[in-house]
Amino acid sequence: MSQLAKNNDRKAHVYFTTMVGINLAVFFIVVAGMITGMRGYIADTMITYHAVTCCGSVCAQCFFTMHTFFAALPWLCIVILFVGISLSVRKTFSMVSWNYRFIRPLIPLPVENHPRLRKILSRVQFDGQLVLFENSTLRYAFTSGILKPKIYLSTGLCSYLTTKELLSVAVHEAYHTKDKAPLKLFIARMFHALNFFLPINSYLLNGYIAASEMAADDAALHTSGEPLELASALVKLSRHNNMDIRSAVALFFKGTAIVEDRLRRLLSPETPPPHSGNRYLCLAYVLSLFTTVSICLTLFHKSFISDHTIECKTKVCHTVVCD
Repeated sequence: MSQLAKNNDRKAHVYFTTMVGINLAVFFIVVAGMITGMRGYIADTMITYHAVTCCGSVCAQCFFTMHTFFAALPWLCIVILFVGISLSVRKTFSMVSWNYRFIRPLIPLPVENHPRLRKILSRVQFDGQLVLFENSTLRYAFTSGILKPKIYLSTGLCSYLTTKELLSVAVHEAYHTKDKAPLKLFIARMFHALNFFLPINSYLLNGYIAASEMAADDAALHTSGEPLELASALVKLSRHNNMDIRSAVALFFKGTAIVEDRLRRLLSPETPPPHSGNRYLCLAYVLSLFTTVSICLTLFHKSFISDHTIECKTKVCHTVVCD
């Protein structure tokens, strides 16, 4: 692996591990706070309920208090937790079902019978991970498979690209199989759905995808030595973005912004990368930190405030005297 590929591989690893670490920490904080404080939340809610309805109906003056506000906040966090779990389960089901509906019906063809792929196999060994399937309209190369990733190439793609372009694309996807990119994407997208309230997740997910794609490009250049061929294949396939991807797959073409950055690196490697997005990164970190701290204070606020019983303030609600 080239030094450039190693650098981008480290960046992708940092993005992925940071995302996993942050989301696991937030998830366990929410769960721990919910488990340890559930009895207190229920007791607080009952006390607040009796204080607010002591007159037989809801007293507005007793309802709009700080104690009522703090009694409701933990339940809001619990609702957010279960919404995140529901979104994560839905995302997981969507990815698995897409994989079943699209990948399972594919009938693999003998790779050795295709003339261009036969030339590629004479140069690079793919250890049986290359899958050719019949589809003349689909022009995409992608890596799919959470535990045992494989490279999928359509006959339409193989007929559309030149041999050198096809070699660059195949080696690019081979890097994703070695890096277990589908599995990492699967985990990252589950966490992105689980903790949907953390803005930093979008930045880390996009950063991981971009760094992983650039590392795969560098690996392809190290093998083929043809940056123009790789750029040409990227431009060609960007014109035929006709595949609806909902699974944890590593696409050769993935997003216009990432493609533009990849083309810039391939055609003008000496040009420094743009430094856009720093303002968004700072804002995402600040908002995520604020959200996390707010959740912690909400779930563990019983440790910071005195535990006491509140009573009706007015003793007279709707002209009825409270007992």
